[in-house]
Amino acid sequence: MCKLSVVLVLVGMILTVSGRADVVPDVHKRMHEQLQAEQDNSQRFQAMVDSLTNQNEETEEPFNLYSTLDLDAGWDDDHVDPLLGKAGIAIPDSAFIPMKGFVPPVIGRVNSPYGWRKRRMHKGVDLKLYPGDTVRAAWDGKVRIRKFDRRGYGYYYVLRHPNGMETVYGHLSKFIVNQNDTVRAGQPIGLGGSTGRSTGPHLHLEFRYYGIALDPAQVIDLNTFRPKSEFYEFRQKRARQVAQGLAGNGTAAYHRVKQGDTLAAIARRYGTTVSRLCDLNGIRSRSTLRIGQRIRYK
Repeated sequence: MCKLSVVLVLVGMILTVSGRADVVPDVHKRMHEQLQAEQDNSQRFQAMVDSLTNQNEETEEPFNLYSTLDLDAGWDDDHVDPLLGKAGIAIPDSAFIPMKGFVPPVIGRVNSPYGWRKRRMHKGVDLKLYPGDTVRAAWDGKVRIRKFDRRGYGYYYVLRHPNGMETVYGHLSKFIVNQNDTVRAGQPIGLGGSTGRSTGPHLHLEFRYYGIALDPAQVIDLNTFRPKSEFYEFRQKRARQVAQGLAGNGTAAYHRVKQGDTLAAIARRYGTTVSRLCDLNGIRSRSTLRIGQRIRYK
């Protein structure tokens, strides 16, 4: 009886091992196929990266300083707006400005956005930094202005770029490059500070096209510090309206008329002018205000 039991156990073990022998090759086969597939995918991915790298190298454009605008016609060593007081230079009604090659001058919290500040227009964005932080060129370009403005920008640069854009860097503590120097995107140009009309360390950054100040938040994403699109669409009429405060920049605000309100009183309250209120609301300076009427002031 005991011998029979032993035989049965041995037979069972043989059958079990035999069954596993059938399974193990299947498992190995599947693992081999999976590893092979992963290897193929890896090779294909690397081939794609190599292809894109070679393509970028082949299509990389040579450094062509300020190819969009006439360098001599718009050059000015004194004014942030290079066309100030100049006649005969046509500004396009619209244009698509390439954003390729952009490097954030700094990466910091927005202390103050583009738009109206009481009675004056803030034509850039203020980005938090610490004194001595490196400020870099946004694109390849050339230094058009390197100056000190005691009542405004403090130590500041104006850089001109091949895509037709100009960038302004204000409140610096130190200059690194000189006027007329050519610079590369990402190259250090100055150190951050709080010079000029400033309440604390920050970089005042402006984007300008033909001297017209653009809202930086429309050009780059101020959370990721990357261009919002491959091309920025410039529209002269809209850009001028926003720069002059005649159109909102995405943050329209209204006043609800109360008894005794006048356009002059509303303008004083919000640091604007009666003519601007009239332009924003499509009314005249002598228009009668109704209690409860909404008056847009920015």
